[in-house]
Amino acid sequence: MSTGTSHPTTTGQLSIWREVERLAPERLWEANLSFVWNVDVECRVAEVRAALGELAMRNESLRTTYLVDEAGQLRQRISATDPGTVLAEVYQGTADAADRDELEQELIQRHGFDVTAELPWRAWILTDGEVPRQVLVVFHHIAADAAAALILGDDLALLLAGKALPARLTPRQLAEHQHGDGAARIQAAQRHWRRTLAAAPRRTGPARPPATVPLGATLHTGIPLWLVHERSAALGVSVATVVVAAYHLAVHEVTGPGPMLLYPMSANRFDPEMAGVVSSLNQWAVLVVDDDGEPFDAFVRKLHWKSFSAFKHGCYDPDAIRRIRDEYEGADPPADVGYHFNALIAPTGVPGVERRPSHVDWYTPPRALGADFYLIARAIASLEVVLRVKRPEFDRDRLGRFLDAFQHTLDEVCSASDHASPRPSVNA
Repeated sequence: MSTGTSHPTTTGQLSIWREVERLAPERLWEANLSFVWNVDVECRVAEVRAALGELAMRNESLRTTYLVDEAGQLRQRISATDPGTVLAEVYQGTADAADRDELEQELIQRHGFDVTAELPWRAWILTDGEVPRQVLVVFHHIAADAAAALILGDDLALLLAGKALPARLTPRQLAEHQHGDGAARIQAAQRHWRRTLAAAPRRTGPARPPATVPLGATLHTGIPLWLVHERSAALGVSVATVVVAAYHLAVHEVTGPGPMLLYPMSANRFDPEMAGVVSSLNQWAVLVVDDDGEPFDAFVRKLHWKSFSAFKHGCYDPDAIRRIRDEYEGADPPADVGYHFNALIAPTGVPGVERRPSHVDWYTPPRALGADFYLIARAIASLEVVLRVKRPEFDRDRLGRFLDAFQHTLDEVCSASDHASPRPSVNA
């Protein structure tokens, strides 16, 4: 299905492209992601640099640019075929490891990638003296999501240790599958979205434009991740499901009871063959969350299994889903009834971490791209919740009540003596 040297894109690549199309040139940096990979072997800068070139040779996404063909279709092409060409564009030199945090923040916003004309990543080797300690990389999101960045970090470690990399599905191969034998799954996702939105709550008044300045907050729950894992396991669900349940109850506190339209982020890495793909596979899934007033343990288990169905249909043609959403949202600007969610949670907690008092940090988010009500749960040692909101009806006071209710639910769940805890009351 290739045209000349170009090839069709995956649904994940196209989803990122559709988001980036909305950005003004001076805001292209908002599509950037940064990661730091440790260098755990004794080596020289030249060896790390060579490993970065080899990393690109083994992972096509690091050598790919994009074009829009005469039919208006986004396509991908391999734009570099040797490590020297890659490194001449990508490798940015060395920096002092002690300056990492300041450098990382600066570099995210320094360069907005034009992925039609340049390779979608940059790399700096961080040194202590002349000894490499870490590699700082900035990706355009179309090249890698968080899972892909972790895979690439592991690949770099293997290369530096002189070990072979595993064979894996390439983005081009995945795209060919999605446009061929995998098309039935893409079509099934469209039917799922149509059914779900048909049963979703609808806006009762006209849509309001987004707030001019987004409002951001980070809730440090103070709850150790190991404890959240323990309580979630007792309930027979994932940590992410418990967080979504708390999300739903917190929305109730500030908007009143009723079903909630939720767009959780799907990693689309559930199949073994998909798990190792180095590209961006992230797409929003969709489900309607409604607790029906049942006890919390029953509600959270129902939600857990309902989420599986949503994620099963989280890989789709974003243009087809946009048309379905337009039917649901009507002729007005996008509906303001949906809530977005993502979870970046370690599979195990850090032992020995103690519970601490909760607190909230308020700030103005630098990024404006994306959902107008977006909650990210992230945790390595303790659970944190990052909230970014662009809805004019949600001021700081209202969001404060939302976060209080969210914390209250988690406190009750993590203080329960057994998994059959009563439904947390957000009005307490």
